[in-house]
Amino acid sequence: MSEYCEGLMIDLHNHSNKSDGLYSPSEVVRKAFDAGIRVFGLSDHDNVSGIDEACAEAVKAGISLVAGVEITTPRKIHIQGLCIDIENKSLTELLDTQNRKRREYTELLCSRLADVGISVDYDDLMGTFAGTVNKYNVSQYLVNRKMVDLTSPDDVYEKYFATGGLVTIKEAPWCSMAEAVETILNAGGIPVLAHVWRYFDPKKPGNTEEVRREKMHELTRAFKEAGGEAMETLGCRQLNAFEKEYPTELALEFGLYASCGTDYHRDDKVSLGTRYVFDERLVPVWKHPRFRFYGSKG
Repeated sequence: MSEYCEGLMIDLHNHSNKSDGLYSPSEVVRKAFDAGIRVFGLSDHDNVSGIDEACAEAVKAGISLVAGVEITTPRKIHIQGLCIDIENKSLTELLDTQNRKRREYTELLCSRLADVGISVDYDDLMGTFAGTVNKYNVSQYLVNRKMVDLTSPDDVYEKYFATGGLVTIKEAPWCSMAEAVETILNAGGIPVLAHVWRYFDPKKPGNTEEVRREKMHELTRAFKEAGGEAMETLGCRQLNAFEKEYPTELALEFGLYASCGTDYHRDDKVSLGTRYVFDERLVPVWKHPRFRFYGSKG
């Protein structure tokens, strides 16, 4: 498997409209192929319903698909599972629970929007999107239905749902990081700590580079202790040398495989087609003994 991957353009973290991406699973696979990607991972938020559609398109296009999921845990820390068995009982049960919590959270969100004068039909909202619904989807809905005086979902999100916005709700009671890791392992997958450089906003008062370094180190240590096996060291929106280099040092310190991914949702954020080149000291995740393509035996 690892020999096959050598020299190919590989992107293991992407989304479809089964969560908060713009394109259908088949569309995003085709876009990946057109961008030169030959090993592609689909990891929707708490959702694996797009994997089979993506696989069918991957077979047509001649692209190798990695079945993934991105599990939400407290503090919005995302644990990605690569090479999972999407029919594994413990995984499907966890995702069912996660999505029940997400639906309850969305109902509460609609209630809070009503408090600021925006009346949202919950059933219409949920029926508008193909998969899970999050705050960005709600922002899209408000723009598309012309229920706000803003035309950009990003601007709606900032005004209403970002920290300090008009609508504030306590985070949903997501599963723990340890539970996410354990479930991914039970499903035969590889637990990956996603985009560690994005969790501790440098714009937030007090988040100096040194503070961010300490927080990223503590998070990676906790992930490793929970049984985590890999982390993203390369991906989207690494804005400076610290964000590009420190994840590599963490992976080396904690003995984690290195993964990479664009975290692609739609073209206005980031584009597909980046060739990620790891530090030569790292071991790529496709050398993990359980790394496999969806539908393959090994």
